[in-house]
Amino acid sequence: MTQIKFDFGHPSADGVAVLAGELVHVVPTGRFKVGKRIVVRDSFDVRLSEDGTATVDVTPTDNTFAYEVTVGESPDAWRFVRCVQVPDSSTPVAFADLVDVDSSTLSPALNTGAALTYLLASSLQDAQALSAANPGQMVFYPEGQAKTVASQILEDLTGARAVVESQSAAAAQAANAAQASAAGAQAASVQAADAAQAASDASQAASAQVTAVSDSITESKTVVESHANEALTAIDEAVKSVKDKASDVSGEDRTDTVPTDSTDSASSQEA
Repeated sequence: MTQIKFDFGHPSADGVAVLAGELVHVVPTGRFKVGKRIVVRDSFDVRLSEDGTATVDVTPTDNTFAYEVTVGESPDAWRFVRCVQVPDSSTPVAFADLVDVDSSTLSPALNTGAALTYLLASSLQDAQALSAANPGQMVFYPEGQAKTVASQILEDLTGARAVVESQSAAAAQAANAAQASAAGAQAASVQAADAAQAASDASQAASAQVTAVSDSITESKTVVESHANEALTAIDEAVKSVKDKASDVSGEDRTDTVPTDSTDSASSQEA
């Protein structure tokens, strides 16, 4: 279902007043189907509220029927009739926004009430001036003038195309030259990168060799220092041994030369 919102007013001394209490008559132009149900051509009425509005829910139309809506009860007054299509919409649709259709063909009505007016001009320049002064109207001018202007426009476009093609060719040539230059620069960059990589590899190899020599020297120094320490230790032990033996010999000599107290006492008693 689509919800249709009616909103009507009428002229008054204060402008536009609410059209309250009037009857709105709705009837389909023919029978139609909703699923498997056939809906006969019957009508219903709704009366405008005190604020001139009303709301109805109707089945959306298709190419088999439309809705004929009559507003007002008296045929001698302002009553009017519209035949409209109703879209399938999940949001409310204003009655004023519905599309008018022909009641017999159901095709959109071509005449919406506005008269078609147009102006005639003797030349393109006059037509341009009239069009600028009357933006809401169509302006016609002689066909010969149109052909002349069209020919001039075509000639201008052809010339412009030639210029564009020439500039495009020059741009393509410049782009090719730039691409070739870029390719050469890229090749030189690759060669420089290769040379730099080779130099880096050589530097790394030399550094590794220096490190190996340094490690060898350090190892040799460690071995020499170790042997020197061992030799010094052996010398110290030999010196200590010699000193110990010399001390022992000196003690024995003193024992042999110095008389004991008992001998002295015996000699004294004999005397």
